[in-house]
Amino acid sequence: MAGVDRGRPRNPGNDTAILDAALDLLIERGAAGTSIEAVARSAGVAKLTVYRRWQSKEELLMAALEHGRNPDSEAPETGQTIEELVDFIAKTLGRPRFRALMARVIGASVDYPELVNTYTRRYLLPRLTSLTDTAQQAIDAGRFPAGTDPNAVQDILAASIAITLLSGETATADHIAHRLWTLLRHIGYREQSD
Repeated sequence: MAGVDRGRPRNPGNDTAILDAALDLLIERGAAGTSIEAVARSAGVAKLTVYRRWQSKEELLMAALEHGRNPDSEAPETGQTIEELVDFIAKTLGRPRFRALMARVIGASVDYPELVNTYTRRYLLPRLTSLTDTAQQAIDAGRFPAGTDPNAVQDILAASIAITLLSGETATADHIAHRLWTLLRHIGYREQSD
């Protein structure tokens, strides 16, 4: 009979449990220390249940990274101000779980380059482009000195983000925002006067 499903339907709760377990194990153990067996055990499902959904550990980890994104903390698509950008970066980096996850993603670059390349392509590069666009808008509005290179602003902010991620220090959103504003002022950023 055409159109008849065979076997039991998938339980969407299993998908969530598997992805949550994969994300937790990635943060706790890193990509190398996370196995499909451990994910299945932690999610309370059979190993075959995981393999039916994802053919490899890399596919599962990428799905877990996407699952772990917080839609409420997504950067504005376009038209964000420097103030909004700094606020977004500070709040995002101020979350210890996010910092731990990004440190694990960075650490996976040697053994799992495709995972890091995919993450970079899907998430990092669009955000860097948005950062450059925001810098250019601020330059055009006279908030930076004439002739400021928007790519230099991007590099300075990206380097500060990387240092925060890799330093292992406990930093609050306020501390991160203060650091970013200090850097921006050092390269000539002028806040809008009321």
